[in-house]
Amino acid sequence: MKNDKLKRNELPTFAPDCFPSGALVTDPSRIITYVNAYFTTELLWQSGELIGKSADILFTQSSRIFFQSYLIPTLLHEKVCEEMQLIIFNAQGQRIPITVNASISKDGCIYWSFFNASKRDQLYEELIKTREELEEQAEQLKSLASTDELTSLLNRREMKYRSTLVLEQAARSRQSIALLILDIDHFKKINDTFGHLEGDNVLKQLGQLLKAFGRQTDLISRFGGEEFLLMLPDTSKSDTLLFCQRLHKLIKQIKVGDSALKASIGVSISTDKVSFTDLFSQADNALYKAKTLGRNRTEVYVKN
Repeated sequence: MKNDKLKRNELPTFAPDCFPSGALVTDPSRIITYVNAYFTTELLWQSGELIGKSADILFTQSSRIFFQSYLIPTLLHEKVCEEMQLIIFNAQGQRIPITVNASISKDGCIYWSFFNASKRDQLYEELIKTREELEEQAEQLKSLASTDELTSLLNRREMKYRSTLVLEQAARSRQSIALLILDIDHFKKINDTFGHLEGDNVLKQLGQLLKAFGRQTDLISRFGGEEFLLMLPDTSKSDTLLFCQRLHKLIKQIKVGDSALKASIGVSISTDKVSFTDLFSQADNALYKAKTLGRNRTEVYVKN
């Protein structure tokens, strides 16, 4: 019993000034009646500068509005208010983000505890920045996964995926849709004569031309090698043939040595529900016909 009594007597006496947080008391008129040493050591205020002053002296304009329009009504109704985010000034006018807990006594006095939230806000900003960087990286990865590295057009996988969605939409709205397979004529000869770097340059130029020439609703891809695929939603046969005619003229602007680039185009047009595989097969048959008939021309698939 004696030892227990001695231990109780040896327990330290705590005071508000020992806590690493701000303690503040205001009367019913929000006049400051008490501040602990935190306001001096951390916020650089002298107690004499705050005692007897309105608590408004501590808060920024926006925090005062929140303080008056929300925090005080909450205290009057709930008697306690927890983890409110405000901004106060230190004695040098520096803005300090804080987390506030407050309770109101029966006589209307408010007891506040302030916790510096600067590191929390800094961590939050870092988390936001990290999230933005991750989202940007995710977008880059998504782009890499869906585009052809050389031409920046859609790649084969993405083209097949998007084409299926466009075909479904066209079937629902009963719109005609055209699929073009464009194949550069004698591309192997270009590589053999001028080298693969020049061949890559031709593919890049053609990719840029197709991207600039196509409409925003058109799907344009490098489907493999020297083969490009274009899907034209809501496009009639006559409009498709006009499109191909203009396309042949534009392709001639790309020079390979002293010669103009040439390409063959196979076209399939559908006004009914059709799968991508069937539409592609039809356009491929038309392309084969264009190659057989002398190249550098457009042929449209005709059902037997």
